[in-house]
Amino acid sequence: MSKYLALLLVAILAFPASALADGFRAHMGEDVVIEEGQVLDGSAVAIMADVVVNGRITGDAVAVMGDVIVRGTVEGDAASVGGRVVVEESGRVMGEINQVAVGGLGRIMQYPGWHGVHWKVGRNFPIRTAVFNFLRFLGILTLGVLTLALFPRNVEAAAAAVDKDTGGKALRGLGLILVAPVVAVLLLFTIIGIPLIPVVLLLMVIAGFFGYLAISVFLGRKLNVHLNIKENLFVEYLLGAVALWLVQLVPFAGSIISAAVFVLSLGIAFDTRFGTRQA
Repeated sequence: MSKYLALLLVAILAFPASALADGFRAHMGEDVVIEEGQVLDGSAVAIMADVVVNGRITGDAVAVMGDVIVRGTVEGDAASVGGRVVVEESGRVMGEINQVAVGGLGRIMQYPGWHGVHWKVGRNFPIRTAVFNFLRFLGILTLGVLTLALFPRNVEAAAAAVDKDTGGKALRGLGLILVAPVVAVLLLFTIIGIPLIPVVLLLMVIAGFFGYLAISVFLGRKLNVHLNIKENLFVEYLLGAVALWLVQLVPFAGSIISAAVFVLSLGIAFDTRFGTRQA
């Protein structure tokens, strides 16, 4: 998936539903349908919905938590994350076909009223909780894709350093967590320093998020060894981010893993100076 499509994905995730500039069609929660005889000179993207091509698309067809159904012609790639790419007898995809399964999550998010969310026998969490958690995950995913689009080399460099001196990175990350409150308290005693307290906290959040991106890309590459999907920074990030999200949903263990990921993330950002040097 090309970089301009990643930027398009950011725009779609940032707004509930959108129809972007000429040459692009994007919807969230609503199917994108290219009718028979119709030509879209560009790409079509659907979030939590399907892309149905009965006519012709000169660009790519992408569905996130939905299916791509091709009965006409897609001159670019056809890709689905959390769904399927279905090419019927009358259909043709001239580019590559990529699909990343997420255990039926796409169907759940498209039709939440048909499903329940069960962690234990006799315990049922309301679907609203699942929807809220998923929307929060989409927000994080949005920021991640935007960061990858703007700073791909920095994230690449940090991802390459994830498995190097992991213990040392975790210790340095823990050290930053312990030092940050001390620095904040010291700044309280100076008039000039008080406005810097939010800056310190913001830097901690940014560092944690940057390290999380690196870990997601690293995990995505490991998963991709077995899935054999086209090598692409955005696809690897999606794979790793979804894997981390699903693991963090596990009761108790998920909280421990989330804390460990944050600590390691801080260490990665610190050691690589946000991907500006090799660790």
